[in-house]
Amino acid sequence: MYKIGICDDDKILCSVLEEQIYELSKETEIKVDVEVWYSGESIQNDLKKGIELDLLFLDIELVRKNGIAVGTFIREEMENMQTHIVYISSKESYAMQLFKVQPLDFLIKPVSAENIREVLIRSVKQKSSADACFEYQKGNSVFRVPIRNIAYFMSMDKKIIIVKKEEKGKYTLEEFYGKLKNIAETLPADFLMIHQSYIINHAYVSEYSYEMVKMADGENLNISKPYRKETRSKIIQHQKANMSDGII
Repeated sequence: MYKIGICDDDKILCSVLEEQIYELSKETEIKVDVEVWYSGESIQNDLKKGIELDLLFLDIELVRKNGIAVGTFIREEMENMQTHIVYISSKESYAMQLFKVQPLDFLIKPVSAENIREVLIRSVKQKSSADACFEYQKGNSVFRVPIRNIAYFMSMDKKIIIVKKEEKGKYTLEEFYGKLKNIAETLPADFLMIHQSYIINHAYVSEYSYEMVKMADGENLNISKPYRKETRSKIIQHQKANMSDGII
């Protein structure tokens, strides 16, 4: 069951949006459960009680506690990076304020059924990918690492080093014997081979230039010449796919 929340002080809009989501769930065969809140305070109270959401449609212009404050509460106080947040607004002027909340999308009112459909399908696809694991063998044991936690792979002296993110921003290393090119064939599209020694998860790229990427752990990795054009193209595609024009 895909758990979806709507938080908007416009009760008519909430009713229409809820109806659209249930109609689209029949069309897409995605089973959903929708819950509605009319204020930032009420949804925060329920989140504190343990309510979990896969996807949240969140109005920015809530009367008392606005949507930006609610999104910041979810990301920082609740330390929840898993819930996809889609902001809805009648204005387009929130780009910099939304950056730290990392929304899945930004939709301008009135929101069309096609907008909702695209966001719902993209959210489900990303969640499915995030739940996947990378498996590797070390000795007689098989180990599994959640794909979403892997920042990059590095090849060194016939060993593969996995750099992965743990809780509270800490990065740790795991290593095993293998070939980077064989690993590249098993990874989802979020991963890019930028060098014969590096495969990166572009979700962890904090800075990019034509010759180098800076990763979220602060490491600078070189992009070798044969991979520069493709790397640039894929990073731009990723940015377009995950952020609307109102946010970039």
